Amino acid sequence: MLMFGLAGWGDAASAASDAADWIAEDGQPIVTFDPDAIFDYRSNRPILRFSSGESQSLTWPRMEIVHVRPSGRDLLIMVGNEPDYAWSAISDAIGDLAQHFDVSYLITLGAVPTPVRHGEDTAVFCTTSDPRLLLPGDEMLMDEIVVPASAGTVFRSAVEDVGIEAVGYWAQVPQYVGRPYHPAVIGLLTKVAAQLGTEFDISEIQAESRVQIERLDEIVSQRSDAAEFIDGLEGRIGTTSRIPDDLPTADEIADEVLKFLENPEEN
Repeated sequence: MLMFGLAGWGDAASAASDAADWIAEDGQPIVTFDPDAIFDYRSNRPILRFSSGESQSLTWPRMEIVHVRPSGRDLLIMVGNEPDYAWSAISDAIGDLAQHFDVSYLITLGAVPTPVRHGEDTAVFCTTSDPRLLLPGDEMLMDEIVVPASAGTVFRSAVEDVGIEAVGYWAQVPQYVGRPYHPAVIGLLTKVAAQLGTEFDISEIQAESRVQIERLDEIVSQRSDAAEFIDGLEGRIGTTSRIPDDLPTADEIADEVLKFLENPEEN
């Protein structure tokens, strides 16, 4: 099985890449892409860490495929940063790799900013090229939408073009929260575990999620205007299969909420 979970476009609050990195932790890299060939360092800048005024480390953007065996099942995970260059060439290489490793099917992870209220449960909708990959509780997004493609969705098309079916899971992330957003990570990990027929020990993330939701509730309660607005989002999306027409716009949410919830840890 193959899975994509890249940071970048289609990764609201980094929920998808955080979920993929969590699964890939301690895995064995089997494919590493040359960063000089695929990244524009002005948009994917290396991260420099300082401590006590001294430079401690320099971390370059990366994209690699890692091998892990959750519950004894082989899983290849593409993790790292969405590349800036060579999407077509990478697509061809991934299609060849999927055939070489006899990949049974592909899972893609994503997260989208959505006008919903924060909470411990995160709605996750899915897309698939084969309805047989749907599990009980999976719900398709039935709206016709036209959006800019992420690298992961482009690479997914290349895998499908060589005859390998795919299913994608997309977590709905409140538009006013930033990274990390633990409930969305949990939602995606739960879907992946179901596809693998296993259970992940996510107790630590669940504990962090409860603390985060309590903190967000506390922050919102201190601003009556925001509390009224955010509470109005609750229940606005009862299903992920169709997006209601009367949802508030992103600009409305940003004007009312983002200015004081952009960085909850500093409030």
